[in-house]
Amino acid sequence: MRKLILFLLLSSSIAKGQWIQKTSCKKDSEKITNEAIESMANLEYLTAMGMAKAALLLDPNCGCAQLVLAAISSPNPNWGSQKTKLEAINVSKLSAEEKTWHKYLMATREERPAAAKAAVVKHPESPLINYLTTTPTDFTTYKTFATKFPKQSASSLNMLSYAYLSGDFGEPNEEMAMDYVKRSQKMHDGPNSYDSMAEHYASIGAYEKALEAQLKAIDYAQFASPYGNFARIYYSKVNQTALSEQLIKNQKELQDAILASDYETYSKYEHPDIKHITGDSNLSPFYEFDKTSLKNELDINWNRFELENMEVNYSPDMKTAVLTFYASGSYTFKETQKEIPYSTRGSSVWVNTGQGWKVMHSSWAPSQDGIGIPK
Repeated sequence: MRKLILFLLLSSSIAKGQWIQKTSCKKDSEKITNEAIESMANLEYLTAMGMAKAALLLDPNCGCAQLVLAAISSPNPNWGSQKTKLEAINVSKLSAEEKTWHKYLMATREERPAAAKAAVVKHPESPLINYLTTTPTDFTTYKTFATKFPKQSASSLNMLSYAYLSGDFGEPNEEMAMDYVKRSQKMHDGPNSYDSMAEHYASIGAYEKALEAQLKAIDYAQFASPYGNFARIYYSKVNQTALSEQLIKNQKELQDAILASDYETYSKYEHPDIKHITGDSNLSPFYEFDKTSLKNELDINWNRFELENMEVNYSPDMKTAVLTFYASGSYTFKETQKEIPYSTRGSSVWVNTGQGWKVMHSSWAPSQDGIGIPK
């Protein structure tokens, strides 16, 4: 069984460079742990966790695998487990490089930059120890690392793609950014570089290409993928026109249901955990609009009600939409039979939930020189 695990994990191995020169692990576990570090460096923490746990199946005393599990855990003092995992490691059994890594991880966030520099002095030829000095606050650190350790440079090349796109090395250079992220993909077979590529395409408005790249990231492990959220954003961007048309249709149908006291239709757009807060055009206080609101008998009859000039704007994550519109028509008082022209402007807020788009807020006010509903 152990040989089978090793074969399955290493048969697709792409990374050729050794991150730590000497570990406390047995040979087979060391190979798997090296792949775990490669995934960790490329921000693929779930893969790194699986690799590290696999290494520990073969060698429960593999200190390097234990360090990987600690490194990818949260250092948050209130709920993170990093410190607990580090304290559980038998430091005396670690190799010299592993001890240095352990000491670095035990340092506070403020102490780590100095700890990394001191670690490099002790282990100048260790790729992992050198990688601790890289930082997105200084992209030249990734250039330095990629030059010194080309076999372990996939993650650095990916980070450099961001630098070229944002103009950290001169004018923003989309071509260089794409070149670097593609070079990263050739060196490391994992989802993160495709997520980066999608992010680059999205930043220049190429949402169809962004979606295509993001789906490649998801395809590595589609269930509960951390890349799914951006795929949904890019999908919404690609289909924004159709989405806006549907939301406008929803708003009109919602309003027709309110005028007709049709709760069955209205309920399609309410969510059990969302209060629909409404402000009417008579400028009365805001209130929660619900099923009972539809049953309230009005002292007017609507003759005509039309929504016009409707526009839709979205939040950056495409999960919230604000609709703006104007409404015109007329109503007649039941008692006096007096007809009143109606003219307002309004807006509504819709939220994309697991149950579809639901209304959250509506606000109405008389147009200039217009009249809303009576108090």
